[in-house]
Amino acid sequence: MRNLVILAVSAGLVLPTAASAQRGPENRQQVRAEARADAGGDPYQKTWDNRRAAREAYQQQQQREARQDRRGDRRETRQDRREDRREDRQDRREDRRETRQDQRDYRQDRREARRDYRQDRREDRRDYRQARRQNYRDWRAYRQAERHAFRRGAYVAPRGYYYRPLRVGNFLRANVFWGQRYWIDPYDYYLPTPRYGYQRWIRYGNDVLLIDTRNGRVMVVYDNFFW
Repeated sequence: MRNLVILAVSAGLVLPTAASAQRGPENRQQVRAEARADAGGDPYQKTWDNRRAAREAYQQQQQREARQDRRGDRRETRQDRREDRREDRQDRREDRRETRQDQRDYRQDRREARRDYRQDRREDRRDYRQARRQNYRDWRAYRQAERHAFRRGAYVAPRGYYYRPLRVGNFLRANVFWGQRYWIDPYDYYLPTPRYGYQRWIRYGNDVLLIDTRNGRVMVVYDNFFW
């Protein structure tokens, strides 16, 4: 009986050893695979993972650079727009400045043209009167030849006063009688030119008086000068 037990135990030990001997190569490959996994995995898979990681990193870098370029382009576009608007505003200001200057020049030219025209007319009238003056000795000869020039409207005395005949040496007590509305241009009627600046020819009724404007003294009287 004892021998049978020993044989059974020996058989149990020998059979697994034989099975293990039959499956030996497969176990070795599995052991090597596990060893490679423990050592860091499949080298081919690791190389592929590294390449894929590098490609993803390159793509991300390209995307970052593209975004940076787009931001730079937008920034330059905004800057260009600001510069264009600034130049447009500057051009408009210069155009308005030139327009205002042209308008000022135009107004100045018009003023000068009117001034020259008035000056020319005064000179023409002066020349005309001077030419006519050479044809007449004095106002009497001129009135005899040009009677229409001595037709004036009705005389209107200053408010509160009336006309009364005056003689040389009389005085006009109110300076309203020799206001500008009553002045007479001696060149228009061939009258003698006053010797002093304070002397002036005025119309008084239909008479013409030369007066001293300092005191109103009558110095010359031409009765019925106007018709």
